[in-house]
Amino acid sequence: MRFAAALLIVLTAFSTAPADDAGEEGFVPIFNGENLDGWVVMGNAEGFRVVDGVIHSDGNSGAHWMRTEAEYGDYTLKLEWKVSENGNSGVFVRSDDEGEPWLTGYEIQISNEPRDDAHCTGSLYGYASVNPRPDESFDTWHTFEVHCVGGKVTVIADGVQCVEFDQSTSTETADKPLTGYIGLQDSHSPDGHYVEYRNIRIKELE
Repeated sequence: MRFAAALLIVLTAFSTAPADDAGEEGFVPIFNGENLDGWVVMGNAEGFRVVDGVIHSDGNSGAHWMRTEAEYGDYTLKLEWKVSENGNSGVFVRSDDEGEPWLTGYEIQISNEPRDDAHCTGSLYGYASVNPRPDESFDTWHTFEVHCVGGKVTVIADGVQCVEFDQSTSTETADKPLTGYIGLQDSHSPDGHYVEYRNIRIKELE
């Protein structure tokens, strides 16, 4: 009986433990959870800090944004983010280190301010509207999964696809580069606001 009980405990542990599901195969972290090694702050360096394994930025910090040291072409990016009430931030893909990253590349918007579908959470800011509109709850951890493959950018927010955009379909975006930096915007808001990021990982595609 003791053996059977022990076996049941082991089997239960395996069935309830978080699984390394096939969706994570090939992903590697680009934030180590300890410091900002591998990243370059494009503004006030003190505007981003690591607190308890999380990248934190306060409003009115002057940090602007930070980018990866490396440039990337085709990939899938996964991360988690949390923002304050009426907060404003974003994730940049295929951006240049000169000029505004939401213009040289794309910004996947993070916000819970009153905004239209082309400028709300999950949108490619100013270029592609969301459908459906993602959950924008503040002080809550959310997920983004971003696929950059050739000229197509797909955004999945909290497990639901909200954007699928082919840049060749617009004269505004047709000539945007297919490689660039991954970036995180600061808390693009006044004092008293914040944004946080964690569990940032990438799978490069051949």
